[in-house]
Amino acid sequence: MHPSQVLLEEKKMATVSESHAAVSESYTWTLTAFQQQGTLWLQWHSTAPFRAQQGQIHVYAGTQFPSNPQDQTKAWKWDDASNDPWNTDLPWGSKWFCAWIAQEPPNGPYKYVVQVVTPVAQ
Repeated sequence: MHPSQVLLEEKKMATVSESHAAVSESYTWTLTAFQQQGTLWLQWHSTAPFRAQQGQIHVYAGTQFPSNPQDQTKAWKWDDASNDPWNTDLPWGSKWFCAWIAQEPPNGPYKYVVQVVTPVAQ
């Protein structure tokens, strides 16, 4: 699986006559980091017909992903923002740690959905 993609599953139960049948569907969440005009841009997409609970896109100031996904944030945006792709106004080539995070239901702590690390400038 590509490191910038996470596959999540939702299971649904359907009743057929007097027996039950399980239906499984898979969805992807993709976070892409790219350079435009010397700055870091992020773009995200999901094939899910629903939004991640309180989903946010984060760029972290540290040298690794923090244990709490809401700590050490340099820039962030709600994942339902209308101006996708997002110009973070941060310089490209700085080995940024970027993530799509969401709350664990119901109203639990934030968890990583997708993580991406940008390359260092050469």
